[in-house]
Amino acid sequence: MIDKMGAVSGLSGLLSSAVTDALKGSPLAGKPQPLDQASFADAISKALESASMAADKSAEMGKRLQMDDPTASIEETVIAMNTSSLQFTAVVQARNKILQAYNDIMNMPV
Repeated sequence: MIDKMGAVSGLSGLLSSAVTDALKGSPLAGKPQPLDQASFADAISKALESASMAADKSAEMGKRLQMDDPTASIEETVIAMNTSSLQFTAVVQARNKILQAYNDIMNMPV
């Protein structure tokens, strides 16, 4: 369960490192970005894909539990559902922070 929680907190780390990299790679720095680095859009895409896969897994496990599958355990199903919920919450919070930062920048006086 700790590894799954680490994946959720990894989104925060990806966001902060992406912002730091974006500030370092500003046009004022004069250095082009290497092509082999992952972009911010890729990081967000991977986070969304991970959250979607976790939601699919928890839904499938819940369905198996409801159908009285002997291999389905309540504990694993609850953990999968909580992991899915945490990942979705993290993605929504990241989106909200990105939109708030965008709005703050757009509302700055020129």
